Amino acid sequence: MEAIVMISQALLYVCFSVLAGSFILMLVPNNVRPEVKIPKRLLLISAGTLPIFAFFPVLDITLFIAPRLGLVESFKLVLTTYTVGTAWNFTLLGSVVLILLISIVKETEKSRFAYLGTLLTLGLMLTVAWSSHAGSIDPTMGLISHFLHLTAVSVWVGILLMIGWCAVNHQHWLTFLSWFSAVAIGCLAAAVLSGVLLMDVMVDGYISSWVGSYGQGLLIKHLFLVPLLFYALVNGVIVKYKLSKDAAFNPIPWIRVEGFILLTIFMITAAFTQQSPPHGNNLTTEAISPLFNLFHGSTIEPGQSIGFVVNMYTVGFFFLSILLFGVLILSFLKKASILLSFLISCFLVSSIYIMLMVTMVIR
Repeated sequence: MEAIVMISQALLYVCFSVLAGSFILMLVPNNVRPEVKIPKRLLLISAGTLPIFAFFPVLDITLFIAPRLGLVESFKLVLTTYTVGTAWNFTLLGSVVLILLISIVKETEKSRFAYLGTLLTLGLMLTVAWSSHAGSIDPTMGLISHFLHLTAVSVWVGILLMIGWCAVNHQHWLTFLSWFSAVAIGCLAAAVLSGVLLMDVMVDGYISSWVGSYGQGLLIKHLFLVPLLFYALVNGVIVKYKLSKDAAFNPIPWIRVEGFILLTIFMITAAFTQQSPPHGNNLTTEAISPLFNLFHGSTIEPGQSIGFVVNMYTVGFFFLSILLFGVLILSFLKKASILLSFLISCFLVSSIYIMLMVTMVIR
């Protein structure tokens, strides 16, 4: 059930990205962005599946207490007294209103409807933040930080996805980059700030959290920032330069790669928000991540801590990471396919991750 909940939360965040990106692009004038064709069916599917994906944490808790109270009574109890159930009630209500709004809107009224769609999407994000682990640990700071994090990344991912896959041309691209770069920088700043606040709420020690699944997800997510920042630089600076020299240059594939990288980060975030965050500085053998087990085994004595030692494997994977970063640059210069560029990014992240894991020691 835990795996199903993780997948459902990742898909939930994809739905938020689609909705947020679509409504924001509808609000932006046509002369400062490429022409985009966003299917109404896509918006309806995203809005309609939101309460379904958000329901799985409710179902997980219901099934956990059902052996004691029975399925029906447990379901009633979770929906009426648990925060996750109460929040889901609002998610369901907001989703129904959003579906009705999308269904009745006409093509000529998209800009006016987008304001309401944006507000409803933000409200739905708030309900999800309310029911999150961070919100349960610290009802005020946890809710605010999770909501800011979810909103910032949804906007960034959403615009990239909709432009990357729904744009029918790349007209007005330089004008688009002029405002989107500012939006992306703002989203990055908000994501970093809210991420630091979330870490303060969720974990007592960043490095020591790597022992558990939550910390492993956090580490992998942060490592994906390396290729993300590379492609953000490519799309914000290098592509702008190429377009100023060659108007026929097609920048859309590189927006798609950045969108894939960011979406990967977002889905990792969604999946691992369902993991129990570690607390306390002492390491134990309980809830050790399977990934951590691959490198260090599952036996940790009370009072042991994490240290770092440079060895031949560290040096080897360090140079491999540098080599892969060079290949990543080459993939852009040689106009490699989107899939190949994304795979190289994944190999780069894997190399840095293994380097860190083999450098770690338990003592």
